[in-house]
Amino acid sequence: MSVTTIIVTTVVGALIGGITNTIAIKMLFHPYEAKYLFGKRIPLTPGVVPMRRKEASKKLGNIITEYLLTPDVFVEKLKSKESEKFIDLFIDKQIETIEKENISISDLLNKVSPNLRHKILEFLYYEIDTKVKNSSDELMFRTIESLLSEDAKEKLDNEVSTLHLTLNERIISYLTSDKGYNDIYTMIDDFIENRGKLERAIKYVVPKDTLATRVQGELVQLLGNEDMKNIERDFILREYESLIKQTPSSYISSIDQEKITSRASSIFKQKINVEELLDRPIHLLNKNLFDSLKSSGKIRLRENIIHYLGKHIPDIVQNLHLAEVITRQIDSFDIEKLEFLVFEVARNELKMIMLLGYVLGGIVGFIQGIVVPYIV
Repeated sequence: MSVTTIIVTTVVGALIGGITNTIAIKMLFHPYEAKYLFGKRIPLTPGVVPMRRKEASKKLGNIITEYLLTPDVFVEKLKSKESEKFIDLFIDKQIETIEKENISISDLLNKVSPNLRHKILEFLYYEIDTKVKNSSDELMFRTIESLLSEDAKEKLDNEVSTLHLTLNERIISYLTSDKGYNDIYTMIDDFIENRGKLERAIKYVVPKDTLATRVQGELVQLLGNEDMKNIERDFILREYESLIKQTPSSYISSIDQEKITSRASSIFKQKINVEELLDRPIHLLNKNLFDSLKSSGKIRLRENIIHYLGKHIPDIVQNLHLAEVITRQIDSFDIEKLEFLVFEVARNELKMIMLLGYVLGGIVGFIQGIVVPYIV
């Protein structure tokens, strides 16, 4: 057994082990692309990572979304104290900004899109016009009776049932008044003077004032007769029943309906005054409500935000297609940059692997230098 042999085998073994490990580590990334010789790809090219990059990125994306970034992880993080504090601070900041800068709904809409306010106004005005027109069309072809509430119908029925008595009282009051007498006298005078000679001769037999008094009395007596009152009542009730069975369209033309509808829409828009509401600072829309929001309201708002997001996070995560996003990001990552990052992070570990190759190779070479002479 020669010392020189042991030293040589030890050095050679160390070199073989260290260089082999170094080459193996380098071959994780190198070469970046496949190499060809005589039209055939050289084995082990490209390196392991470039060769398995697409497969690895896909599996890594699936592993991350199935075991790491799961909906339950997002929900748990969302319900943590840190998230609650973050949401509270965010809400406080927004409330403070809204109050200090007098931000209106229009300001918020303009931040989303410059024409959004105008589009919303157009939409609201169109909806108002459409709703008013549809309601108008519906009402115009409903019976007047169906438009009345039960209380209003009952009260109107009672009023109509006694309307003939009221009319009688007023007509009798008129007939027995000086004006009524004068009107009767005038009508009798016109009748006599504008008729033939026989009619004009009546005034010489019976004076006109006497005729007026007699006619006045007969009319008053006629109106006070119960049969006449019943005739009036039946006539009024028939007309009333006929009237309430009709529709407003029977009395209102389509042109007048359009005018009424247009006017109603204009009045409705003026009363609501949507433009003024959109331009009014949010904290002045309802002072009590805004003060409530600054105190207990923001807590409920935070709870609602967490509840809503927690409920919809599975759908959100699913729609984000995180596995595909991760896969695309890895595939688009520069291989040189990836190699640099890996070696930057695991520099010491990789050096230890290379050093271990030298040590193990040296140990094997040392043992060979001792054992081989005895075998040979």
